Amino acid sequence: MSGGRGGRASGSAGVSTGTWGEVLDQLEAEVAELDAALAGGDAVPLHAWVPPRGLGPLPEELRPRAQTVATRMTQAQQRMRARLGELAAELQDVEQRRRAGTAYAG
Repeated sequence: MSGGRGGRASGSAGVSTGTWGEVLDQLEAEVAELDAALAGGDAVPLHAWVPPRGLGPLPEELRPRAQTVATRMTQAQQRMRARLGELAAELQDVEQRRRAGTAYAG
């Protein structure tokens, strides 16, 4: 590939965009997986992101793409927090019903 998302084209000041392009490819895939899991009500395995060693500064031409990824991640976090709040309320409701003896099976 050349110059595309995973390409090895040189960026501003001769900084290679390949490594950053690959990192952004991976982050985009992870946020897409997270979006799909949240939409489907599936469990979402989470892990902290640790930048690869020697990644260097983000090339200026990749900044808009990185900002888009960051925005999508923030939106996914907000949806996860909202869903956690919904689940907590549902669990509280079930617990109250159980205590009152009105819980149902099925």
